[in-house]
Amino acid sequence: MTETFVDPVCGMDVTPETSAGTSEYNGQTYYFCAPGCKRSFDKDPEKYLNKDENTQSDPSS
Repeated sequence: MTETFVDPVCGMDVTPETSAGTSEYNGQTYYFCAPGCKRSFDKDPEKYLNKDENTQSDPSS
């Protein structure tokens, strides 16, 4: 079974084999579905990571 990762920009599931690119940030590798998502992330990673943390930080939702 192939491991999937969530593109932090658009939320799409991506496998390492089919990703359009990767970025390293704070010691973690992020996978992207398209070059445009990678470019957006590379410009402002915190924008997308904070969005993700805010949606997952409340276990009651």
